[in-house]
Amino acid sequence: MTTERPMTTERPMTTERPMTQIVTINPATGEHLGAYAAMSDSDVEATVAAAVEAQSGWGATAPAHRAERLLALAAALREQAEPLAVLATAEMGKPLAESRGEVGKSAVTAEYYAAAGPGLLADTPVEIDGPAGISAWVAQEPVGVVLGVMPWNFPIWQVMRAAIPIVMAGNAFVLKHSPNVTGSALALGELFVAAGFPRGWSGSSSSMSRLSRRRSMR
Repeated sequence: MTTERPMTTERPMTTERPMTQIVTINPATGEHLGAYAAMSDSDVEATVAAAVEAQSGWGATAPAHRAERLLALAAALREQAEPLAVLATAEMGKPLAESRGEVGKSAVTAEYYAAAGPGLLADTPVEIDGPAGISAWVAQEPVGVVLGVMPWNFPIWQVMRAAIPIVMAGNAFVLKHSPNVTGSALALGELFVAAGFPRGWSGSSSSMSRLSRRRSMR
């Protein structure tokens, strides 16, 4: 008499190890492009704290000043258009012409919000039925630090179409990009710094769960 062991689909329990390194690879050639240290929980906390501190000053600036920084950002995008496009194509594989288009659209968007932003953010008077000499208005105020979680397929445009109006409104922007386009994420962060935006906003984090639990994030 034999006893058969019952079939089971249970898998042994494992403890997930935190990611310590992000490696980017060209999907067309398999070429190793870069290796980046993944952010620890403490790194994420420091990034968010820096963004909160930077936003307190940035949000107090006049919209006209923010518009000037956006024009500088547009100029930086055009100046670095080819390296940015080449990097995006290498990391995620789209045709180079499409990556160039992403950079160009981003520059145009920065210029649009530089021109329209101050008017969109201006106080709007509101008529009220009240005593003489009493006035009312609607004011647009920053909300604080905004978290952007972005996909790999439009590594430049998806980030910039969100970040540009967010910072024009006086907010800080923290980016959680797809790990396979980490180089593009960091390059965009440096462009903002080069354009005169406060350092400390840019960060590419693999710790999504940690970021999403922060109450200071919008």
